[in-house]
Amino acid sequence: MARQPDTSGQRREQLEKVIPFRSYIALGLGIVVGIGWVIYSGNWLRDGGPLGAMLAFMLGGLMLIPVGKCYGELTAALPVAGGEVAFSYKAFGSFIAFLTGWALAFGYVTVTPFETIAIGALLEAIFPALTTPTLYHVGHSAVRLSTLLPGLMIGVFLIWLNYRGTQSSTRFQTLAIAALFACTAVFTAVALIKGDPANLTPLFSHQGPVWVAAPASIIAVIVVVPWFMSGFDAIPQAAEEAGLKMPPERLGTAIITTIIAGELFYVLIILAVAISMPWHLSSKLALPTAAVFRAAFGYDWAARLVLITALMGLVTTLNGMYIAASRLIFSLGRGGLLPHWFADVHPRHHTPKNAILFVGAVSLAGPFIGKAALAPIVSSSSLGFSAALFITCLSAIRLRHTAPDMARPYRVGAPTLYAGAAVALVLVLLMVLPQSPGQLAGVEFAIIGLWMAVGLPAYAWRQAKKDLSQAARAYLILGEKPP
Repeated sequence: MARQPDTSGQRREQLEKVIPFRSYIALGLGIVVGIGWVIYSGNWLRDGGPLGAMLAFMLGGLMLIPVGKCYGELTAALPVAGGEVAFSYKAFGSFIAFLTGWALAFGYVTVTPFETIAIGALLEAIFPALTTPTLYHVGHSAVRLSTLLPGLMIGVFLIWLNYRGTQSSTRFQTLAIAALFACTAVFTAVALIKGDPANLTPLFSHQGPVWVAAPASIIAVIVVVPWFMSGFDAIPQAAEEAGLKMPPERLGTAIITTIIAGELFYVLIILAVAISMPWHLSSKLALPTAAVFRAAFGYDWAARLVLITALMGLVTTLNGMYIAASRLIFSLGRGGLLPHWFADVHPRHHTPKNAILFVGAVSLAGPFIGKAALAPIVSSSSLGFSAALFITCLSAIRLRHTAPDMARPYRVGAPTLYAGAAVALVLVLLMVLPQSPGQLAGVEFAIIGLWMAVGLPAYAWRQAKKDLSQAARAYLILGEKPP
């Protein structure tokens, strides 16, 4: 059934429990992989050198493990839709739960139109003959039918897939990520077999003794690693839909597995690009991960395979964001932190239909707006992501004191919780401190303020209704029935 009454008469919308362990891995990895590895591999080589860039991703991934373990403990303990909304509500109450969920929703929702734009642009790169005349410009971005139609068509297909059922969308995600890694295995094998290890020298981009060059090269790249590794945080959003036979602690395992697999993927890509041709040359190529196969080996088919793999990455990211964002917004609506309209569940498919349609509508606006207009929006969304990581780690620490008897099937050591909070705090500070390499610009802070200005009145309106007791709200958000 789609709805189940509690003892106070409140009705808590239920989602279907059908997601297996492998699909949680696919959900997280589908977002982690994305398309950045095709565009930015040259930047990583330029800033860090081959070994510096690989070590940066290895160390950056290891730094995220404590954060992932905080997520693992709380997700296994509170396997409900919305993840961070539930964690922060139990630890800090309604207002912090709203701020955390709405900030993270900004990160999820605003990425989707960027993906629908990129789908059309990437198809033009794969098949240049399909490029059509420019219809209009938005800033420096040209909008064409060849950039509009592919993103709209794939976006509508994925919206339909998510609307029809969780099993359909997660099964598609699993098959797509399997195909992506199969293609990756092919072109990286070509690079490792045909490449020359001599192309890896010098190992670091910075000059001087190794104890000077190595840290400088690693630091130059490691500041961006968390943004490319984000995606493991999507797993808690769909935790409520775990299959009935899956133990809760497997959710924590899925989060850590996603982080480790993601960092290994990026290390392999950097190695493949660097070994194919001298990296000081490949780092100057446009879309270097694909271009090296033409420039070094004359393999046009391999270059196209890289771009097709990147297209799969875009699709898995978009599908993963539809799943994660809709569950997050659904949880805010179900818990009385946003209008209840967002909590409606399809009576037959058992999916959060209105939340899916809302996220889908935002994503389909992307191809009409253009990349230039969206770029600062996407950049500012990283602050919401980092803030949610920090609040989650603080929630894990606080709940050790306020809810010591809460069942924790995936329990981690207390020092790990504090290490996760420290890492997450550093990520936030990198974006807000003056002179930081990741500091956001004024326009990006203004965009964040505008997003909050939209959400806060909706939150205030919902609270003004005063139709939920504290016990009822806890039941709706956490699934804890009132006495």
